[in-house]
Amino acid sequence: MTEQANQGARESRRAGGRPRVVFDLRQVEDLGKIQSTHAELAAVLGVSVDTVERRLRDDPEFREAYEKGLEHGKSSLRRIQWKAALGGNITMQIWLGKQYLGQQDRRVTEVETRQVERWQEQLREAPVEVVEWLAQVGTEAP
Repeated sequence: MTEQANQGARESRRAGGRPRVVFDLRQVEDLGKIQSTHAELAAVLGVSVDTVERRLRDDPEFREAYEKGLEHGKSSLRRIQWKAALGGNITMQIWLGKQYLGQQDRRVTEVETRQVERWQEQLREAPVEVVEWLAQVGTEAP
């Protein structure tokens, strides 16, 4: 088959197939702003998830609208979180500190040295039977 015949065959296949769905790219971007999933995009746009994923893969304008919306939505959410923190929301201040400053909760497991010394002294003065019993209890499974 010649190149001209191949081109004609491709065009005839397109002409006989389903017409390409035209999407409102502003709607696609708006759905991205609220972090809509591919399934949610498909439901709102009235198409299959496969169609959405194919468009994201093959249609640069569709993909750019969706990705622009995703990033705009993240930025808006971040702005709201910062406003909340600056407005005195302690929970948001703590969360942002953990995210951006590497802060973390610490569990205090240290026992004061004086307390350990007191326990050691008490064990030295305890009867042998008590010490043996404590050693046995300490090795038994709960």
